[in-house]
Amino acid sequence: MSYCADLVDKSFFVPSEYTGRVMKKLNDCGYFVELDDDGNIVDINFSGNKLAYGEKEMFQAIAPYVKDGSFLEMFGEDGSRWRQVFKNGTCKEIVAKTVWPNEK
Repeated sequence: MSYCADLVDKSFFVPSEYTGRVMKKLNDCGYFVELDDDGNIVDINFSGNKLAYGEKEMFQAIAPYVKDGSFLEMFGEDGSRWRQVFKNGTCKEIVAKTVWPNEK
């Protein structure tokens, strides 16, 4: 069974010395990147609409090469929203919480 999601927001950077190894792993999961003139990964997009098996493990594998503060925000077919957040060489999935204002 697969799960559809869209990449709705992002801030993503990988220095040029790690571009090759990160691009390979991302491409295998349906992501593609944009490079600047120096070979740094400066943008990322999701070419499909179905999340790949092993995607969370892939994010952990590339996390040591991704700039702290980078994130990918996804919107799922069931209305859920989450981010993959990169910090200190790890990637953490953060699920959004909806809060309704008190209308008393």
